[in-house]
Amino acid sequence: MDEININSVLQRPDGKLIISGQLRFPGVDAAFLGGGVLNMDGTVETYLTPDGHYYLLGGRMTPWGDGFYVGRSGMRYHWDGTLDTTWQPTGVILVQDGDYQLFPDGRVLVTGYGNVYGVPSLPEGPYAGFWLRSDGHVDTTRTPISAESPIFTIRQMPDGKFMCTGGGGFVQGHPSPTIFRLNPDGSLDTTFNAPYLELGMGLDYLPVNDGKVLASGWFKFIGSPDTLSLIRLMPDGSLDPTFHAPYCEVTYNTHTFPIIGQTKLLGNDQLIVMGCFDRINGQAKGGIAMLDTAGNLLDGYFEGVGCGGCEGPTSYNRVIEGMMDASDGSFYIYGAYHGYDDGTGTDGSNQRLISRLYGLNMGIQEQHDGQVAPLQIAPNPSAGQTVLSVGTPPQKGTLTIHDASGRVVWQEPWPAGAYTHTLRAGASAPGTYVVRVVSSDAATAGSAARDPAGGYVGQLVVLP
Repeated sequence: MDEININSVLQRPDGKLIISGQLRFPGVDAAFLGGGVLNMDGTVETYLTPDGHYYLLGGRMTPWGDGFYVGRSGMRYHWDGTLDTTWQPTGVILVQDGDYQLFPDGRVLVTGYGNVYGVPSLPEGPYAGFWLRSDGHVDTTRTPISAESPIFTIRQMPDGKFMCTGGGGFVQGHPSPTIFRLNPDGSLDTTFNAPYLELGMGLDYLPVNDGKVLASGWFKFIGSPDTLSLIRLMPDGSLDPTFHAPYCEVTYNTHTFPIIGQTKLLGNDQLIVMGCFDRINGQAKGGIAMLDTAGNLLDGYFEGVGCGGCEGPTSYNRVIEGMMDASDGSFYIYGAYHGYDDGTGTDGSNQRLISRLYGLNMGIQEQHDGQVAPLQIAPNPSAGQTVLSVGTPPQKGTLTIHDASGRVVWQEPWPAGAYTHTLRAGASAPGTYVVRVVSSDAATAGSAARDPAGGYVGQLVVLP
């Protein structure tokens, strides 16, 4: 795959990857495609054309119990690519896509910019956020979120509130900067007052200790000469003066700001950052690096120069957009790049848009010889209830949770015949865990379409 980018990756229960983005495959006489299905060795199983299954691919994908959502308006598909007809988004017309937040009970909070239609109890709008029920219909018991412009990013925090980017100056009738916080019911949290931005936006928000929030993106605050890529906000929204903001650079393109897009918490005090940058604090770091949660660059991780660049149709690209944990303890990075240098001398020059890397697993050896499938976990990270989902419901299954040292910290039966199971809030202390679901009769299942012999495995991050 030579062009242009992969912006989302999911692993199906059979271990194969669904990729979503704007893609052109060598030898395929077609315009840019929305995605594909990759085998475990990286070869292409299926090109996903607009007239085939998964036809709305191209946007962000988020797993649910029996498949995934795709596109920021949240169309829902089964793993085989067929549309889930029980989910029918109605009552909303989106003019501008934004983001969405999923809830364990199937509800969705969709952001962007649009109008309500055919709902007599709600004014038409415009609005920047819409509450949808588990069947996709507008939730008339909740008031849509009003703003002057789209809400582009939304992330729920452990206390149920939402960190957001967008709004355009007024949110829910109140003056507001473009970084703001909503209460769980969608009203503006007036106790949170972030500084106003001259340029930039937040792309990801991650809660850390003491009610503080790490915000990644690109930020040029009014009155400040600096453009920052990672900041830490106090509980009241002010900038944390003790945070060591990393100095990110894009030295290959004078017309692009350095951007940290996705962040991933590893354990309690390590932070993987990914985005559009080639140097951090003067060190070569192509699109990915490890920091601590105080903002300091850590040695010993991602020691090579990272991803390489490539010419796109309109710009030079050198971006790692995100990462996905695989069921075997490895992980995938993806974005818009050609070549990857991991610092070990391995020839990664043939890497295109997606790579599989070893390391950063939990140090737990695989205890089963058979196939292992990914356990879907949402929300993740989580500070409340967490929903675990399997592809095939085991009849005699066991759920086991291991801590970072491999010690079993929780074990219970998996409900017989259930696709999903909810972990209660507070079941585990803050940290990173490996979660397994193993069926006692999986080894005799005889088909990958049934329980994999090695069960289901996923990584769960529990927030304070």
